Amino acid sequence: MAQAPRPLTPQRSIRDAFGSAVRELRERRGLSQADLGSLVFVSKDQIGKIEKALRWPSSELVANLDRELGAAGLLQAFEPSLRSQRHIAQPSVRRVETTLERAALDWLTTSTDEVRILGTEGLVDEEEIAAVGQQLTRFRELDHEHGAGRTHQLVSNYASVELEQLLARVPVNETTAAKLYSTAAGFWELVGYQSIDLGRDDYARECYLRALELTSAAGDRLYGGYLLSVSSAHLALHGGDVDQALRMARTGIHGTSQIADPTVRSAFEAVVARAEARRGDEKAATKALLNAEAHLESAHPEDSPAWIGYFTPAYLADEMAHSFHDLGHQVLAQEQAGEALSKIASGHVRRLAIDTALMASSLARAGDPDQACAVGREAVDLAAQTSSARSRNRIYELRQELLPFSDLRPVVEFGDYVRFALSE
Repeated sequence: MAQAPRPLTPQRSIRDAFGSAVRELRERRGLSQADLGSLVFVSKDQIGKIEKALRWPSSELVANLDRELGAAGLLQAFEPSLRSQRHIAQPSVRRVETTLERAALDWLTTSTDEVRILGTEGLVDEEEIAAVGQQLTRFRELDHEHGAGRTHQLVSNYASVELEQLLARVPVNETTAAKLYSTAAGFWELVGYQSIDLGRDDYARECYLRALELTSAAGDRLYGGYLLSVSSAHLALHGGDVDQALRMARTGIHGTSQIADPTVRSAFEAVVARAEARRGDEKAATKALLNAEAHLESAHPEDSPAWIGYFTPAYLADEMAHSFHDLGHQVLAQEQAGEALSKIASGHVRRLAIDTALMASSLARAGDPDQACAVGREAVDLAAQTSSARSRNRIYELRQELLPFSDLRPVVEFGDYVRFALSE
């Protein structure tokens, strides 16, 4: 009997994350280690050692593996970090000894848009910061497509090692400093978002605190408000603390009332709606949704900061669908989920998986298990393409919604399909 492959721990290091990605892509294509080795001109043993994080791959091998496994740049994105980390130990994120609520209070009572220089040695110029911004854009694209499981270690490693080394240097002027610190905050916000996707809420909290520190250094009050009203509030919702979510959301709203543009205001109100719906306050949730809708209708995207560009009518429809679902208005939830799904870009596989699963859950709650299972299969197929824990959790929540119909054949077959497709 063949021995089961050794379990991998992609969160351990950048090399472990790369090896895990190679194994997953190889197995998905039905290739043995020997098959893959012959395609990239190395031995079966070398492939095995790379997958087990026992050997550093060369830059040429990384490129060949990306090409032969059809990774569309995912493996190639590891190459700079693999190269730089070959002889460097990875530090953890710098600990911030405070709570989100204390940090929110400090942020609210410290009203300043002054830039504060953090570094002490060496210089950082515009060209280096532009390269960091391009890397952040690329990492966000990979995250949308693949989920956090395959990319988190890569992004976290870049932020905690290469980016922190850059932050230790002195920007050439205040404008450059503001760009550097705001971009770095964007990196830590992404690492935090991915941590939630992996179920690592404590680490997400640390990442958001670090990002908030950097926005303060940049004098970027609006982005700081976003980190509280949206990022931290969603983290609280994910952990089931609705009251904290509302406090975070309202803190950000209050602290940016004079500077937030309509798109940002819409995003903030949408989070309030989600929290109010979660605790069953239909009046408050409806008011927040109407506010969010009105703000977005009056927005001019070209005038909004780049980091809020994702908040489109499709994203607002997603937020509305979740709110209506929690309030028990399943017809409205299905309408908004359908609206979101019709506009989400095909490359945003995780979002498609989550919203398709939400649609299926709404159908189940509405008493239509056959259609719920049919749509649920689509959600499973999408979730299987990602390494997102949130996507899979949505599938598991759907199965809970289907428990009242557990004796029906479509529901039984759906359970079998989930176990097969998601390797339960």
